Amino acid sequence: MKIRSLTGAVALAGMVLTACGSGGSGGTAANAAGGTAGAAGKANPDATVTIGLVLEPGSLDITKASGAAIGQVLLNNVYQGLLQRDDKGAVTPALATSYQVSHDGKTYTFTLRDNVTFQDGSPLRAADVVASLNKVIAPGSVNPNASDLASVASVAAPDAKTVVLTLKDRDTNLTYRLTGAAGAVIREGATDLDSRPVGTGPFRFDSWRRGDSITLVRNDQYWGTKAGVTKVVFRYITDPNAQNNAVKTGQVDIGTIAESELVNSYQGNPNFVVVTGTSTDKFILGVNHARTPLSDARVRHAIRQGINKDGLIKILGGGTRIGSSVPPLDPWYEDLTGIDRYDPANARKLLADAGYAGGLNLTLTVANIYPPSVSEYVRSQLQDVGITVKITSVEFPTWLTQVYKNADYDLSIVDHAEPRDLGNYAKPGYYWRYDSPAAQQDYRAAVTASSDAERDQNLRKLARQISEDAASDWLLLGPARQVARVGVTGFPTNNLSSLYDASKIEARKS
Repeated sequence: MKIRSLTGAVALAGMVLTACGSGGSGGTAANAAGGTAGAAGKANPDATVTIGLVLEPGSLDITKASGAAIGQVLLNNVYQGLLQRDDKGAVTPALATSYQVSHDGKTYTFTLRDNVTFQDGSPLRAADVVASLNKVIAPGSVNPNASDLASVASVAAPDAKTVVLTLKDRDTNLTYRLTGAAGAVIREGATDLDSRPVGTGPFRFDSWRRGDSITLVRNDQYWGTKAGVTKVVFRYITDPNAQNNAVKTGQVDIGTIAESELVNSYQGNPNFVVVTGTSTDKFILGVNHARTPLSDARVRHAIRQGINKDGLIKILGGGTRIGSSVPPLDPWYEDLTGIDRYDPANARKLLADAGYAGGLNLTLTVANIYPPSVSEYVRSQLQDVGITVKITSVEFPTWLTQVYKNADYDLSIVDHAEPRDLGNYAKPGYYWRYDSPAAQQDYRAAVTASSDAERDQNLRKLARQISEDAASDWLLLGPARQVARVGVTGFPTNNLSSLYDASKIEARKS
């Protein structure tokens, strides 16, 4: 599961556990090639661009540590896979020039690209791809994204230019999953990946100042189009006011500023542009189905109907209501906001029907990376329908152990930033402890479908199932909003927490 932080209002850079519009205040919209903040002047290939993000990764070892913040910096920049995806979700060749799928859908044959080298100068070999993927699927794998390739039975290289993946069964998710952390190709025998990540991408890892920034430098031996700037610095600033100040004072060229009041301060300023894209950030009120009274569907529906999402969106200054765990970016999206609409009177009736006419007490356990205003809003809304909520704020490492690993909680608020993660509701052991044979069957049917249309039909069915079950409550879909200095172009505008491809960024002199 990938999770992103909600800092200030709706924070725009993220982290993982394992997320529409155009234009904005005082600026122009992003174009098809990436964010645009003015195009006057000549691009400077020797420029350094600093990007302000929120949550710093805890480790850079993409094979062992989870966190969207890892992929955000390293995927498409330092590491690549056989395939890659852009910020709109389109899958294209990367280290493979092409692939073929057998008639039964169980064998994928990839042809590798010529003349690719790792950033340490060693050539890419089919053996590197095989070793990387085999470590992910090996019994006892410690890779946190191993489930992404659970359908893969074996990986082999019949010759130096070919890699063959043999599946246990059809997997309509395979090519998309190969674009993520599980598909990253790492040089065989590489060690110390936490301090020296080495891949084949357009940037080389340079340095990590823990608590401050990660610096990448252009890989001049890159096999494809060279990066547009010589250096990219990802600087981590958790406080929204500090992030805003860093943008305005020129310490940061592209900033993730969420609070509407701060964003509005750029209105009419010719030196900056605000760009809003589409995200897959699903801010979820997680419900522990293994606990009474949350095992009762009437209580879960009461919780959903007791929270006015529009009010929360107004407080946060942005976002979109969603009625399930599928954002509009996904091909199987369906508007399900009509299920469990805000209805406090019916919420109280449902609680009474479940035997809680006198009220009930629940604990809301939240990682302290989220602003208290969100938890307080949920607490206040539920108080109005007869549910007393005690808020417990914990450090994120504590949250990982207590909530995510041990499911020791009643309710929890998390930003699930990972795209196409609907399959989490088919995992009975996931921290929600939602165990629905119908949902599991829908997901299995989608994964093994013989066509995309059949896949999408089953995933729509699954999305409706979890909404009608009130498996969670989906508070809002977060926007992806950035403020950039005029002259900076080519930055990604969508799905910023999962990928931040910096290779197309250019800096122009005014």
